[in-house]
Parts: sequence; structure tokens; C-alpha cells
Amino acid sequence: MLLQTNSYIVPRDRRMEHARLLRRFRQTLLRLGCDHFEVFEQVGTNWNTGETTGRFVQIMRFRDRKHQLAVQAAERSDPTAQALVREFCELINFPYQQQQGLFAVGFYTSFLRMPPQRTTTATSVEESEGEGAAEAPDTLPIQGQPQELAEAAEADDAEAYGDETAAEADGDNGLGEVAPGPQALAQDAEADEASPLFVEDDEASPQQ
Repeated sequence: MLLQTNSYIVPRDRRMEHARLLRRFRQTLLRLGCDHFEVFEQVGTNWNTGETTGRFVQIMRFRDRKHQLAVQAAERSDPTAQALVREFCELINFPYQQQQGLFAVGFYTSFLRMPPQRTTTATSVEESEGEGAAEAPDTLPIQGQPQELAEAAEADDAEAYGDETAAEADGDNGLGEVAPGPQALAQDAEADEASPLFVEDDEASPQQ
């Protein structure tokens, strides 16, 4: 599982316009194949909503790199998506935020997997037995004791962590490529992933 985040500042007088634009973003991304798009607003300590900073973060989730590239290609060839990107860049004054380091792009890959959960309650099993039903329940309980499930989850996590550690030692980013350094990542973010829908800088924003 892969995540991309876009963090930026929204002027106070353009918050409503930003909210409407994000709803259109969600519809467009869903149509292009990205079915997980969330937006969060930064607030004060202990989630004090009275202390807003104007900073928002968009979160897009992809199944793998192939899925991300497919959505990116669809976005670049879609006139509606391109128009939304240009409107967004104008709304937040994208060239200024990028120049001042206010616009930030992040890339994440899955690290810790949650253990499986029981899907059949004891009550439903007892009711089925009391009625003398011969049919199996719609959802079968997960086999194994809780301790065994926990040990299996830990073993899976240890194996995944070992694979990622080995890939890091070899300089492999898990895609059969040598992992770029911080400077190369920064250049890639500016050239390829700078806007919320992966549009290139010269297409996303007007020249100053």
C-alpha cells in the first residue's frame, strides 16, 4: 500500500472555495481510479478546533506503484482534472508556497500490518446451535487461538521488516530501482508530484 500526501496553506478568506474545490477533486479522483482521498486540517493542541493554522493535508492511497502510475496517466490526459489542478494552484498561490517551502509532498509505503480480527461473535454461534441449523454461518471464524494469531502476525511483520531492511541496505526501493537520495527526491517532487494531482509545475501554475 502506498500513500501520497500534499500539505499546504489555504488563505482564510478562501476556505469555502477550497472546500467546494475538494469535493470536485474527490469526484474526479474516484472517476480516474483513486478511490481513497481524504483531507485533514491542522488544529491546535489536543484537537482544539479554535486554533486553526490554515494548513491542510491531502492523503491519497494507492494499491501499488502500478496503480499510482495509472491514476497519474489518467489525470494528465483528462481535461477536467487539468482544469481543477490549475484552479487549485491559483487558489493557494502555488508558485509562492512552493518558493517559500509551504507546499510539501510526502511519499509513504506500508510498514505495520494489523493482525486479523474475529468476524463471528460467540452470540451468533450459540444462536445457530440453539436452532439446530445445519448450515454453516455466512462468515466463518478465524481458526487459531489469540496467542497463535498474535505470533503469526508478529512473524509476518518481522519478515516484512527484514525484507525492507535488506532492500534499504542494497539501495533498492522495492521497485527494482536504486533508491534516490534526499536531493533527488526533492527534485522529483517538484518536477513530477508538485501538485495534488501529479501535474508538472510548468503545466500546473502560471509563470511568474
